[in-house]
Amino acid sequence: MATGLMGDQVFLDLRVTYVIYPKDGTDMSQTAIIEEKVTAHAVPATVYTSRTETVGINFWLAVLSHASADILAVELAHEISSIYPQLAKDSYNPRYDTIRQATCIDFQDTPEPPDSTIDHLVFVCQEKGKLLQEYKGRYYYDNADPVLGRDIPVYIVDTGATLAHKDFDRIRNQVEWIHVGQDIGGGNANDDSGTDPNPDPNLRYDLGKAHGTGMLSLVTGAQMGVSKGVKPYLVRVPRRAVPSDTNGQFGQPTNEDWLEGISKVNDHLAGKSKETRAILLLAIHIPRSMFMRDGIDKSDGFAARMRFLLKDLVSKGVLPVTGTGNNTQTGTVIDGFPANYGRKDYDPIPEILVVGGVHSTVFALCSQTDFDHGLPHIFAPGAGVKCADGNCAAAITVGLAAYFLRLAQIGHLKIDKSPLGLKNYIISNGLKWSRADHKGRELPAIWNGVRLPEPSPS
Repeated sequence: MATGLMGDQVFLDLRVTYVIYPKDGTDMSQTAIIEEKVTAHAVPATVYTSRTETVGINFWLAVLSHASADILAVELAHEISSIYPQLAKDSYNPRYDTIRQATCIDFQDTPEPPDSTIDHLVFVCQEKGKLLQEYKGRYYYDNADPVLGRDIPVYIVDTGATLAHKDFDRIRNQVEWIHVGQDIGGGNANDDSGTDPNPDPNLRYDLGKAHGTGMLSLVTGAQMGVSKGVKPYLVRVPRRAVPSDTNGQFGQPTNEDWLEGISKVNDHLAGKSKETRAILLLAIHIPRSMFMRDGIDKSDGFAARMRFLLKDLVSKGVLPVTGTGNNTQTGTVIDGFPANYGRKDYDPIPEILVVGGVHSTVFALCSQTDFDHGLPHIFAPGAGVKCADGNCAAAITVGLAAYFLRLAQIGHLKIDKSPLGLKNYIISNGLKWSRADHKGRELPAIWNGVRLPEPSPS
């Protein structure tokens, strides 16, 4: 039952936005019952149904009194998984061949003068036993296809991107936009929803964090990207507020926006596939604690629906990649979404790849870990990356996954091309190797498999 500190009746009559999750969003008879009941109790104009084209209903939003929500929780006990107030704040390991070294190994230099460093790319190509300094700021890669990750579909559920940036010159015209909801004030924009759409250069305030822009650049930016020519699908969550010097808000989307964004990918991809045909970047970590209401965990509906959507995507040939969260002060337990689906004790989705972060040059741990439950599966640069704050490690690993998948598609890399096969290749003992941090902890991290060419005799 909903409770509050104000007078009981006043509290029960208070109307707020509730989230209602069905037990099975694909069961039309079940969802029809829920819809009828919710509509009867809610302010009709406030009812929003997150209805997909192919995978049923995600959830409903509705303005309800706390008393009505309590009634619905009883009347729909057999149909709904969760109802709560919305708050505005395993595994086959095959033997793989490594990349054939018969083709020329090419490299990308740090620009001179350097307007952006590529330490994270040097990390990606760093061979075990070699020092970063031996690379002289160069990113080495196998150019069997000189356009790394060429045409590999990558879905990025994030805040969109500011495509005018020069790092996107190569892929700007290849981007396709998929929008979630509507921006504050209505409509959508092909921009980064974490920023102010009309910044005043005369005002000194934080314009918000262009998270999606940073993630896209690490996947496939001309200078910053591990891959260089993927096919990007930007699933943009809406701008919920405009950053300003007065309200200090950053257009933060709701948890339901992120879930609906994933379902947009389910709708966009038709048919099943045993081979990987797309990669999904979820550079987010939503702690379970965000679903606590009056000391009760209300995450069941959200967690079950996200699991369903991700399993459906895997069946369609999608490799989902996510991070562990950036807060290293939360102890040694990871309990959030979507990382939980990679936990050994959480009925895991075997295909999901959960990536932790280390500093790109000093290898210091910079993300949450939960080694007792098998997380993360691997590490990648998550700090010392100039272009972005956020789950950089997941984005960098998505770029690497696209690079490997393209080499496999052209027959240059002999691996199991299923989502599980691609994940297992990335985290295989023949590829990953441990960088030790200042505390001596072994942190197994990504490598692109390219061996540093021997210097030419003088």
